[in-house]
Amino acid sequence: MHSKVFVYGTLMQGRCNHYLLKNSTFIGKGMAKGVGLYTVSSDYPGAVLEKGETVLGEIYQVNSSTLQALDELEDNEILYKRELLPIELEKGGKIIIAWIYLWLGKISPDCKIPLKEQPWKKAT
Repeated sequence: MHSKVFVYGTLMQGRCNHYLLKNSTFIGKGMAKGVGLYTVSSDYPGAVLEKGETVLGEIYQVNSSTLQALDELEDNEILYKRELLPIELEKGGKIIIAWIYLWLGKISPDCKIPLKEQPWKKAT
């Protein structure tokens, strides 16, 4: 079984956890609308449902074992919750349904990552 996943942090190309997507197919860059991005740790961001906001990231087609590995990395149902959302492809504007990991912890308004500073990069 294959699924589409939208990633916006350490799983993106050139980031530390991208190796987990080595057997996956890159579909393209995209954006999750109605989602805000926050720094939740010095090492990774968290996305939350937030009207009027957008998160930039990448979309991959993954197999079931990769999806399971991503669930483990993201502590699905503990730190993040995997949900299906519409994602707009950057090229062509097509809407696809993909999994995204939404942050379950607290966020601070002053830790918001505005669209102009995306896609996310680890703080140095």
